[in-house]
Amino acid sequence: MTIETDPIIATLLEGRLKEEGIPVVTGQEAVGRIYALTTGPLSEIKIFVPNSKFEEARKILEEIENG
Repeated sequence: MTIETDPIIATLLEGRLKEEGIPVVTGQEAVGRIYALTTGPLSEIKIFVPNSKFEEARKILEEIENG
């Protein structure tokens, strides 16, 4: 699981993981979505992947982060 607060970045990360064949589920508190919160715990968009794909997803996300 990784956490992002920017919905655009979360969508891009989700797309990249799916492009690599990794199933992804995202989740955010309903209040955060309704009010488009961008700070604090209600703004957190969690990105979940299966345990069997965790290491692969982690490596991809690290590559993205490190450029």
